[in-house]
Amino acid sequence: MKELLIMALGLTLITPQIEGWKPAPYPKKRHKFVVIAHRGDHTQAPENTLEALHNTIADGADYMEVDLRTTKDGHIVIMHDSTVDRMTDGKGKIAEMTLEEFRALHIVDSRFPNRPPEPPPTFEEILQAARGKLYFYLDCKEVDPKQVWGLLKKHKMERAALVYTYGDDWKRWREECPRLPIMVSPPNGEKTPEALEAWWKTQPVELLDGGANGYTRAMVEAAKRWGVETWPDIQNPGESPEQWGKALELGFQGLQSDHPAQLIAYLKSIGRW
Repeated sequence: MKELLIMALGLTLITPQIEGWKPAPYPKKRHKFVVIAHRGDHTQAPENTLEALHNTIADGADYMEVDLRTTKDGHIVIMHDSTVDRMTDGKGKIAEMTLEEFRALHIVDSRFPNRPPEPPPTFEEILQAARGKLYFYLDCKEVDPKQVWGLLKKHKMERAALVYTYGDDWKRWREECPRLPIMVSPPNGEKTPEALEAWWKTQPVELLDGGANGYTRAMVEAAKRWGVETWPDIQNPGESPEQWGKALELGFQGLQSDHPAQLIAYLKSIGRW
């Protein structure tokens, strides 16, 4: 019956048979097209901050991409770089700081010189602020999968996050957090559907990332047939309707953007939101 229904709808789903492959479900979609705010909407606030999070919620974006790192005493905090040098009034590596030392710092962003002092946030803080309002795209720089999963469970957000990881680290996430969907970027050399499928079979994951210009429509459609969606990065200072339009022509199901509010306005204007 299921096969007949698929045929009646004119759909083709060809999922490669991979031993042990059981995809984790995505967070429930809220819109036709997925919009991810890169480090939160930091057009009016510093990146990876609570205000950037609140901006993302106000925009109506689906996900906030945040970068997870771990302090010396085992607390997960939010910062893109391995050091605090660029984004705070301090210096040093996060992995060599205690949580107390990290929280004693203040966010610095030359675009907003008159902002009141604000410490960089912890993972728990952003989970508390976003529950029921926003999903998270967790760029897992240096964290323990079981600890991340434990905090998601604590805040009842197990179905509100996906994990982006690097290299072979996806294996650890698959083993330790099998209910979390995993996103990775394909190697730059995989430029055909056949090459992409051969690579994906070596590390089956639920979602694909990478640069938007690294795909062809045939590659995106092939991944879709396996049940894998492609939400690449388009963030750059020159984001525009022209760039977004070209990305939509390739068949992507989502985009990670530095300008989520403008991207959403564009999607609404063409009936894709």
